[in-house]
This record gives sequence, C-alpha cells and structure tokens, in this order.
Amino acid sequence: MTRTDSYYETDKIISEYLLFHYGEAEHFRGPPESLSFPQRCGQLALRHPVSKGRALDLGCAVGGSSCELSAHFEETIGIDFSHGLIEAAKRMQEGESADVEIALEGDLTTSISLHRPNAARPTHLRYQQGDAMNLSNDLGTFDFVLMANLIDRLPDPARCLHSIASLINSDGILAITSPYTWLEEFTPRDKWLGGFQKEGSPVRSYQSLQKILQPEFEEIEALDMPFLIREHSRKNQYSIAQATLWRRR
Repeated sequence: MTRTDSYYETDKIISEYLLFHYGEAEHFRGPPESLSFPQRCGQLALRHPVSKGRALDLGCAVGGSSCELSAHFEETIGIDFSHGLIEAAKRMQEGESADVEIALEGDLTTSISLHRPNAARPTHLRYQQGDAMNLSNDLGTFDFVLMANLIDRLPDPARCLHSIASLINSDGILAITSPYTWLEEFTPRDKWLGGFQKEGSPVRSYQSLQKILQPEFEEIEALDMPFLIREHSRKNQYSIAQATLWRRR
C-alpha cells in the first residue's frame, strides 16, 4: 500500500511544512542544534569546495533549503512532486508571508506569520513541480544537488540514485540526508535500501548508499543532523538524519 498523492496537498500538511522550513527558534522548544534543519541542509554546500554555479534541491517541499542555496549559487532550482508544496514555495519566494495555525494545547491554537529569510535571493531561484523518479531531460547539470529527507519517501530510491550522477558536473557534490524511516506506505519493502535481513545478515541504508554511489562518486563526509518536528507547545518529534556528501568523479 502506498500513501496517496493527495496527502501532500492538504492545508494541514502544507502548514506543517511551512513551519518546519520557516519557523523561528521561538516556535520550538528543543536543543538549538536541532533547529533550522532546512537551512542547515542548504549550508552543506559550504562544507567543501564546489563551484557556485547551479544548485538543485530535489524534493524541495516549501523551499527552505532552496532559499538558503539561492544565497550562495547563481541559479537554484527547487523541484517537488506536490503541487501544493510548490505553490507555497513560490508564494514565499515572491515575498508573501504565510499565516499558519499552530497547536498550543488540546484544541487551543494560535496564528503565526512566517517569512522568507533575508539572505535568500529570489531572482536566483526557480521552483517547478516534478517527479524525482522521472525528471525532465532539459534540466541541465548542476554543481550541487541536495536530496534532503527524500530517499525514504520514494517508490524506488535505488533507481533514482543510479540516475542522479547524470545531473551532476564532474567535481560537483551530491548531499543526501535521511533518517532512514522506511515505511511501506511510501516505499515497497523490496525497494528499501536498509532495515532488513538478507541471507542472514542485516542490511543498513548507509551501506547500500555506498554500494550504489561509489562507482560514480567519492564519499567525502558523513555526519549526523538532528531535527525537530513540532506537535504542540510542549511536544516535538526529535529525529537524527544522517547526511552523506559525495563528490562526482
């Protein structure tokens, strides 16, 4: 069973993504190192030397990482499968504020306004709806590609990863983050990269990434990246994504 495409088109989910991507520290109660996850994902492009020509944010949702990338690259393209998420990203790009209701306690909520980061360069940024499993042939190539918390939401992540090298310039960087939360509602079990036994041995997602990517990439770094998803004023989901960075051979 797979989750229906309409899941990401609901106002509730879009509001949750807007808060996650553009919320301020005052909207969360949690460890400082777990805040501003989309911005930290964009800043992965600064950890190693790379040309600052073109960047691709694949699975960009409402564009928090894309905004960060636009501050550093001459052109940034954000692509997401969801029409609703892309339209919300475009509204933020155009400078509109997003008013969202956030839970306080029980049935109590409050309205907050979210804004595009000042560092973003909207004229260097473009959003389009697209499918990571079937990207347009006219995208061109990129110096930096970000896949933030995407692979465990794809129907066939290995196929997507096998094709990604064709989008990245030589010496360009691919950055992948994921908590490796494999669920059959998103990814058929036989397409999981890890989290199962094979011939009596455990298969882990990180090892599968290495096997898939090493023919075309050199691994340059792996690090943990915690993040928070707010539920209400006194409850958050705390997760730790693994970020891996790969340089195109």
